[in-house]
Order: sequence, then structure tokens, then C-alpha cells
Amino acid sequence: ELRHFEQVVAIMKKRGVDYVTITASRYAASLHEHVHKRDPEKLVDTLILGAIIEARSCERFAVLAPYLDPVLQKFYLSLLQSESRHFIDYLGLAKKMAAQNIDRRIVFFLEKERVLIESPDKEFRFHSGVPAIVS
Repeated sequence: ELRHFEQVVAIMKKRGVDYVTITASRYAASLHEHVHKRDPEKLVDTLILGAIIEARSCERFAVLAPYLDPVLQKFYLSLLQSESRHFIDYLGLAKKMAAQNIDRRIVFFLEKERVLIESPDKEFRFHSGVPAIVS
């Protein structure tokens, strides 16, 4: 992930785009509110969330890539492949670390995520909900 960040910053610099710190989206923070507080459940929940976030990133990279210039398109598609591997790894680790079947917990987090994605969001981010109408 750090390597991806470094790559993004390099592309921005090359294109004359300033790096500006922005607030984090509500997406991950809201999902993390539902993570168990103690291990091993906390670890399993965190891995499930990681898998869900990576999977959602794949979807968004795939949708955006066709609209980008060739250089950015190639980069986004490489990120898509990487995030796909992360999704599989995180989910596999969650299953391995869990004392029981995690399917119900996955469904629980997917429902929480659905609500976030479908509800109005004041800040537009890569992982945000429906843009809110700002007056």
C-alpha cells in the first residue's frame, strides 16, 4: 500500500498536481466502528473489512480505467490486480484465523457498507457514498 501511495505521488508530481492533505472519508471509519474490541475477533473483523475495502477498490478501478489516458489506465489496472490479490489474501487470512465460520460476519459488514455506499455523503472520496446536494 505504501508503494502504491509513492507511485500516486510520483504521478501527481509529474503532472503538476499538488499533494493536498484531505480528511479521511467516513467509509472506513464508519465500518471500523463495528469491529470487535478484542482479539481474535478484532483481527478477524479487521481482515474482513480489509477484504471488503480492497474488493470495492477493484470495482472502482475497473469502472474508472476506461475513461483515463493510457498511462493512468495502465496504472489503475495494475492497482486493480494488486487489490484483487489483497482481497483474496485478507479473506483467506480471516477464514484461517477465525474460530468459526465467518460468512455471517461478512454479510453483517456488507450490509453496513451498503448503507454507507447508498446514503448521501458530504465529501466526495474514492470510497464515498452518493454525493450529497450541497446548497
